[in-house]
Amino acid sequence: MILVSDICLFHRADVDCSLVLMGESVDPSTLCPFCDEKLPPKPSPLYRSLLEAAKRKAYSDPRPTNPRGLKAPMSVYVASCKRHRFEVHQIPEAIAKGWPTDIDFGRVRERVENLSVSLAKLVRGEGGARNESIYWTTVIKEVQKVGSRAVSGVKGQFESFEKTQPGYYGELGSMILHQTLYNIFPPSSFDAQSITPLTPQDFIQRILVPEAALALIMEDMGQDRTQAAQTMRESAGYGVAMFPDTSEDPGVGAGEDIVLERARMRRRELEVEERME
Repeated sequence: MILVSDICLFHRADVDCSLVLMGESVDPSTLCPFCDEKLPPKPSPLYRSLLEAAKRKAYSDPRPTNPRGLKAPMSVYVASCKRHRFEVHQIPEAIAKGWPTDIDFGRVRERVENLSVSLAKLVRGEGGARNESIYWTTVIKEVQKVGSRAVSGVKGQFESFEKTQPGYYGELGSMILHQTLYNIFPPSSFDAQSITPLTPQDFIQRILVPEAALALIMEDMGQDRTQAAQTMRESAGYGVAMFPDTSEDPGVGAGEDIVLERARMRRRELEVEERME
């Protein structure tokens, strides 16, 4: 008896046929050509680009489990398969928690600029704003515990990195937040004495970035500060995977544009500092 899988095997990938697996009919076009698992119901543009890049370096390897199967060194498709697992398993969990799968990053800059008045109070230490900031109070507690040098040192910065991630806004959101905040509050505009033991750059990264992200999440989710802070912590890993920094991808220019703009801003800062000297 000739099985459907045998027919598909002979027809290979250029024939639109179905595959019988464990008694159920499966369309081979819905399977990953490398691991033979079902593709996400709505693959993201990033996953599609990773999969297409892997396909270009693979060769045909039809098999009973997938007549459209491909084969390649693991290094070729490992990024694609990691993304595949993320979209199949973690995205549904994120959706269940109300975390976004799509963010209008084009509006993030404007939304952060609208926060400039409240963030300026943090920068200047006005109206008890710093006492309300969990990120500033955390820094002060760390200073009291380990000293200002340890807090402002490399080890202290590394340990604070995870705490200041912008939740589900991910790496791309972090880049936009940093760039926007550097534009609103250039390091040269800070009163260095008032933000000790942090440098202006540290203050932006460790205080302003997470405060801005917290405000955005409060708006998105309709949550208070405590709830949004928990959401930001819990969704940080999801954000890194869902919205990575794609500046090294030649097909994505947003991250690269942000980096270039930051470089231009830094050059202008250096020119001002040189004139002051």
